[in-house]
Amino acid sequence: VGGVETNRGRRIEADEKIDGAPSVLYDAVAVLASEDGAEMLAGMHPARTFLADAFAHGKFIALTAPAAAAFWPKAVPEDPDGGVFALDDSGAASFVEACAGLRFWDRLA
Repeated sequence: VGGVETNRGRRIEADEKIDGAPSVLYDAVAVLASEDGAEMLAGMHPARTFLADAFAHGKFIALTAPAAAAFWPKAVPEDPDGGVFALDDSGAASFVEACAGLRFWDRLA
């Protein structure tokens, strides 16, 4: 189980490991992966299943550029839709704002 370090140097521990809690337990998913991390996730069956299930359940999903390039195509057999956000300057804010809608209903229609 990993975690992240904030821009203020605070360490936030992860609550679960990738194969410990299914995506159904979360309202949205953000994949904050480096190039190496995205490649590692792409090679992990539980990680691919987690992302594919999140997509199938209409979750909003945010991806770093490496995650979009290396992890997404290995996990989800469809192109990203309007419920998938790039974690860049404007995408992160758009992702957080979209999460108020709970699900990307157009994907489930």
